[in-house]
Amino acid sequence: MRIVVTGGSGNVGTALRRHLDFEDVGVDVRALSSLSDAIRGADVVIHLAWAIKPTHRETNVDGTEHVLAACVKEQIGHLICASSVAAYAPAARWSRVDESWSLTGIPGSTYSAHKVKLEEMLSRYPLPYAVIRPCGIAQASAAPQLRRWLLSRWLPPAMLPWLPIPLWNDLRLQLVHSDDVARAIVEIVRRRALGAFNLAAEPVLTAPMIAGLVGAGRIAVPYPLAEKLAGATARVGLQPLTPEWVRMADQAPLVRTTRAHDDLEWWPERDARDVLREVVTAMGRRA
Repeated sequence: MRIVVTGGSGNVGTALRRHLDFEDVGVDVRALSSLSDAIRGADVVIHLAWAIKPTHRETNVDGTEHVLAACVKEQIGHLICASSVAAYAPAARWSRVDESWSLTGIPGSTYSAHKVKLEEMLSRYPLPYAVIRPCGIAQASAAPQLRRWLLSRWLPPAMLPWLPIPLWNDLRLQLVHSDDVARAIVEIVRRRALGAFNLAAEPVLTAPMIAGLVGAGRIAVPYPLAEKLAGATARVGLQPLTPEWVRMADQAPLVRTTRAHDDLEWWPERDARDVLREVVTAMGRRA
């Protein structure tokens, strides 16, 4: 079986390499002409290429459309795409949604809007496809990138245990390890599975749990203040987390993973606490 992957050098792609032999297309997904040549003769195409921070429409939206068009042209028999829980509309805070939940996204989030567009395009193209909708994905090797996205460049990671973190009281966070996402993709390939699959590990992390795992104190702040603080400090370059990312963390719904359990026989090998501990340790902090 010939398997071709876009974005094979990213967070999920590097984990997938540990579980599956594949060819990374090695071409810019923004170049439609190169994609057809790269995927010609493939049995499976796995589309992982995505620009997260900063988000780029040319890669995320135009690039995805090029991948889909090339797959139709080359009559690819099985396409797997990486979407996100961010494609879902907000839900009641502690409820969990399944794969039938509305795909209208998080208002004001460019990342979410691009994932919604990916889902819309998938529904329009005549392709046999599966789509994964994971929550936050992390592994030790992604720690440097996550640090650039989340923490001030002026803040040495070793200082974090000495500084309180402003986290709102009803924050809830789902995480999943990159290897567990890769294992789900392997099962989708092996079973020729189609349709959507939510992916997340247990437990749901709360603000006190996050602060404890990071090894830092916590300042309990109302959510509106957290968003305003993010905006004010991001504008002057003190830290990189803008209000739209804070909003997405607050409004992205929790997901059920029943379909992945039932149809893929998939269960995460690492729980969400282990995922956060691994990343924190890789950032050079004690957890």
